[in-house]
Amino acid sequence: MFYRSRRIQFLFKSIIIYFLLLVLLRVLFILIFNSESETYTLGSLIKALLIGIRFDLRLAVLVNIPLMIFCLMPIANVVHSLWVRKISNLYIYLFTGFLLLFYSVDMGHYSYLGRRVDVSVLRFLDNPEISAQMVWESYPVILIIILLLFIFIGFKLIYDMVPAILLTTPQVKTAKHKFFGFTIGSLIILFSAWGTLKQYPLRWSDAFFSNNSFISALGLNPILYYSDTRRFARDDYSIDKAKEYYPDIMDFLSINDQESEMLSYGRYVAPLNNLTQSPNIVIIFLESVGANRLSILGNPLNATPNLDQIIEEGILFKRFYVPIVGTARSVFTMVTGIPDVARIKTSSRNPRINKQYSVINDFTGYEKHYIMGGSAGWANIRGFLQLNIPGLSITELDDLTSPRLDVWGVSDHDLFKEAHQVFENIDKGKPFFAIIQTATNHRPYSIPENVTEFEVENISKELVNHAGFKSVDQYNAMRLLDHTIGEYFSYAKGSEYFNNTVFFLFGDHGTSDPWAKHMPLSDYELLLRSYHVPLIVYGPTIIKGGIIRNDIAMLPDLIPTAAGFAGISYHNQTLGRDLMSVLENQEGFALTVGNKHARPTIGVIGEQYYLTMFHDGKDIRLFDLNVSGPPEDIQQEHPELTAKYSRLVQGLYETSKYMLYHNSQLLDSINIKSNPDK
Repeated sequence: MFYRSRRIQFLFKSIIIYFLLLVLLRVLFILIFNSESETYTLGSLIKALLIGIRFDLRLAVLVNIPLMIFCLMPIANVVHSLWVRKISNLYIYLFTGFLLLFYSVDMGHYSYLGRRVDVSVLRFLDNPEISAQMVWESYPVILIIILLLFIFIGFKLIYDMVPAILLTTPQVKTAKHKFFGFTIGSLIILFSAWGTLKQYPLRWSDAFFSNNSFISALGLNPILYYSDTRRFARDDYSIDKAKEYYPDIMDFLSINDQESEMLSYGRYVAPLNNLTQSPNIVIIFLESVGANRLSILGNPLNATPNLDQIIEEGILFKRFYVPIVGTARSVFTMVTGIPDVARIKTSSRNPRINKQYSVINDFTGYEKHYIMGGSAGWANIRGFLQLNIPGLSITELDDLTSPRLDVWGVSDHDLFKEAHQVFENIDKGKPFFAIIQTATNHRPYSIPENVTEFEVENISKELVNHAGFKSVDQYNAMRLLDHTIGEYFSYAKGSEYFNNTVFFLFGDHGTSDPWAKHMPLSDYELLLRSYHVPLIVYGPTIIKGGIIRNDIAMLPDLIPTAAGFAGISYHNQTLGRDLMSVLENQEGFALTVGNKHARPTIGVIGEQYYLTMFHDGKDIRLFDLNVSGPPEDIQQEHPELTAKYSRLVQGLYETSKYMLYHNSQLLDSINIKSNPDK
């Protein structure tokens, strides 16, 4: 029979042992990341597991391709050459070491971001020191290394027995039997790599049959998935597509003067209010604060009493979204008004597109500050800000007197004190524009010792999970950020600058945490909790408070809205709108871009519906956000709405890609158009 061949037995045993190692790692993934808060059926779990096992079998076959070559080589092969056997063993052991390290990175990546490793993980290499320190402070590195070592030793002890089959007496001697054995063995190996009985091979997209992120992640093999994502690393713009969707974007922006051949998005915005004194503008990044954290929106754990109090005296945009998840992307999107849809590295790191026009520069006469507790060298933020906002004063870790807390720099408690001191020292006759970027509400969730009147609460993990927190540490970190904000405003109110300042507080992104039971199930199943963040406008002596806005808005709208409150005239040539000037009957939309697929998903959120698709227009799905149960695809029932949303999401996405490369070049033509005298 074909399996009597020593070489086929050698290959099959090698593949099976490697396959069992991969299945063991898959079971480990389930044990670590499965939780009671996950919402899925047993059937979907089994289906995902079977898909993942088939991917594991494919990888086991691919890993053994060099051994297949060693078996087929004439004379100097694994049967007749001791050196070839040693080389094959060395290869297997080296690759196994690499595989175990890769899987540990993958599990850390999933624990951190809620998705398997893809090619975007390379962005962490841009700041290796920060990334390494964050890993050291957030994970039990020594314990992980010991576990990997035990797995490697166990694998080696078992695999060392495999080459012994090559030294036994040959049982297949005739050419006919050898041909038969080679043919059958090859078909089995090819079928194992194909992964299915269907016409097309098993693909990464087969794992995304469910809206549940854990189920989708379970169906993937991290090494194969990473390899798949590399094929989609390039994500360029298309002038033709930007022109195709130009009318849709003009309607979205309420611009009547359309020049599709020039692709001009510019408009001159005159001040709505004639203010006697220019107010200060302070924007506060709320690190990792999704809308589901707010008690005022139903969170039962009361982690945000100070933010809730601010909302009662200010304006809350309760349906505000960031286009794509990531702090660096939120910085870029806020500053430029363009969703940072760059596929791999953030746009701030890309020298081709980090030169951008910003409405912030139209705050003429304003002293401008950017204040953060860590290093501004992270994600090239310092270079990006200095290049695009002339005269900006950047205050970072090396400029602060407070002690460093952890990998992210000083605590937010100390950061606000230092920011307050900066504002106190600004010339009182000059308005200022400032951005404060917080970071403590982030792994490793460090708690500083010098925060008075704050006590860590030790409550059950079940309670915090039901409220949308992954851990008790995460819950306390949110409480600490809220406490710190309350402290800041308590002493800021006694300053001279406070009465003439409008504050904007927004979450830079949400997090991939358990389903917050007070939120709709669609918030969890469709991953909207990662995009849905609060925007709070607060200035009790300047604006009327106690307002909750229900219209859809997104991060590019922030700076134009701030410009409206400041009462300045400005040029706007990107996707942002002044939310206070949006017409009452004008429907709002928000773009979302997800990088958890090899081909990124794009989506558009409307008042009631959410449409998603792959960036190439495939796999369109439409969901009703008002349903109480699990969201289901309803595109068949709403063909016209599906067509409308499909055009809009592709228009927003293609226009964003185009704008990334053309934002700075458009400035001159817009200035001429808006100011003919120039």
